Amino acid sequence: MKKIQILMSTYNGEKYLREQIDSILEQDCERFGKAEIKLLVRDDGSKDTTLDILKEYADNYPDKIQYYQGENAGVIKSFFELIQKADDTADYYALADQDDYWMPGKLSAGIDKIEDMRSNVTDKKFKTPLLYCCKPKLVDENLMELEVCVDRPAMRPDFRNALIENIVTGCTTVFEKDMRQMIIEQLPKYTTMHDRWFYLIATCFGKIYYDEESYICYRQHGGNVVGKNTNRLSEIKYRIKKVSADSTSSSRQAVEFKRVFGKEIEARCNNGSDKTRMKQNKIMLENFISGKKSFVTRLSLIKKGRIFRQRKNDNLIFKVMIALNMY
Repeated sequence: MKKIQILMSTYNGEKYLREQIDSILEQDCERFGKAEIKLLVRDDGSKDTTLDILKEYADNYPDKIQYYQGENAGVIKSFFELIQKADDTADYYALADQDDYWMPGKLSAGIDKIEDMRSNVTDKKFKTPLLYCCKPKLVDENLMELEVCVDRPAMRPDFRNALIENIVTGCTTVFEKDMRQMIIEQLPKYTTMHDRWFYLIATCFGKIYYDEESYICYRQHGGNVVGKNTNRLSEIKYRIKKVSADSTSSSRQAVEFKRVFGKEIEARCNNGSDKTRMKQNKIMLENFISGKKSFVTRLSLIKKGRIFRQRKNDNLIFKVMIALNMY
């Protein structure tokens, strides 16, 4: 049987950790013969009983669960370290937060879509990173579904979108070896979030499947490192705060993406089986970066509308932000 390794980062997660681990152990992918489950946990310096809980589960499931404690590095570095330390022999990988609840078919859904995408890959010269993610169901502390008043259209994964927005929720992802290898070959010195970095890689070089079906209860509570807004007012406040805090994060990330993958992009433009798409991605990336120094380029980005956000209202806001050089 194939193997899927789940990579979990914890930090003071005692309140919901047992429920999350139990939902991972109850995944149906083993029962259906798709993949054997292995769980690797990195604790990011917890001060509560998180380590005691992890030790208990590791003792009870020694063939399935391993954990270790690292220095407090934050969620981005913690997950990147986990991906580096992941088992090279695994066929698939998935990320997990400490406080959610997975529905039994979560991993099976991801594995099935990854296999479908892999069967259609024809380029043998370059790695083809494949990424699956799904729409998270927003729930409260008691796993009761929250009413979401914010418009959330069906997602359209695209590199032109990844440059300015992230639609990938890390704890919903499943990916395979090519994706992991491209992540760890050179870790970024800067990224707004690890899952947004995955989104850029998959849409630039490979394939991504966004599942509108929800297979994860994404718990919203006061201790979330990253959460989702459920009403328009909180959404507006969040966006204002983000813009005022850092008006250069997307362009800075694009510069870092070019630094890390510039040579890879050039090689695929010259020799890849998908030269046309790669050349388009290259132009988009370069224009997005050069627009920080050129009003004419920024106007071109606005008028041609090639770079986009998922929601119509967001696109209007985004055009204003680009005109004001706030990206």
